[in-house]
Amino acid sequence: MDRGIPTEAVLEQMRQSEVPVQYLVGTPKGRLSQYEQALLEKSWQAVRPGVRVKLLAEDKEVYVLAESADRVAKERSMRRRQLKWLWRRLKEIKAMDSGRDQLLKRPGAAEHQAPSAWRLVEVKVAVDKASFTYQLRKDKLRWRSSRRCKCSTCAFQPATAAKSC
Repeated sequence: MDRGIPTEAVLEQMRQSEVPVQYLVGTPKGRLSQYEQALLEKSWQAVRPGVRVKLLAEDKEVYVLAESADRVAKERSMRRRQLKWLWRRLKEIKAMDSGRDQLLKRPGAAEHQAPSAWRLVEVKVAVDKASFTYQLRKDKLRWRSSRRCKCSTCAFQPATAAKSC
């Protein structure tokens, strides 16, 4: 069997096959929202140290929500590194002596380089002169970190995560 990404048509062929076909397919995070409530009701099961899963049987298929403590730590580290880079870059751009047109281009390039960190920073460009200000959007920072928390009490509930974790 191919290890590529199967299309819905290929998945349907495997489902209809006379010979039972077992397969593991990654589900896009956006599609998890339709299983959100059912997954909240499930409890985590330890698979091995640092890895836990929730299993949801649905329509002759089993959906597996997996969480790896090492992966969570790695993703947090990558986001933190990207935010630090963006913060340093904005400080460098602010210190540059350039015209307003260049000033508008450079933060845009930084946004392209660090898109997930860009959402955590508010940049305001002055209308009448070549300067800008930037600040950390702490409300977004808390939301993004809590959203990624997958503990059994706050999975999929960003509002309650900050209180319970």
